[in-house]
Amino acid sequence: KSVNSYREMLRKHLTIHNGKILKSFEFLYKELHIAGYYRGLLYNANSLKEILKSAKEFIEKIES
Repeated sequence: KSVNSYREMLRKHLTIHNGKILKSFEFLYKELHIAGYYRGLLYNANSLKEILKSAKEFIEKIES
């Protein structure tokens, strides 16, 4: 699946209840995928731990 498919799913099913979800997704996508994977900009272990914690919380939020 593409990131656009995830965005569309979030817009369609979840932003009705919580408009912050799409913003959270965009933050996590940019931090983990773009900065962390493509550009290799995540150097600080504590920063990475916090971002991963945020990702876990995001997943738990959309699962409930």
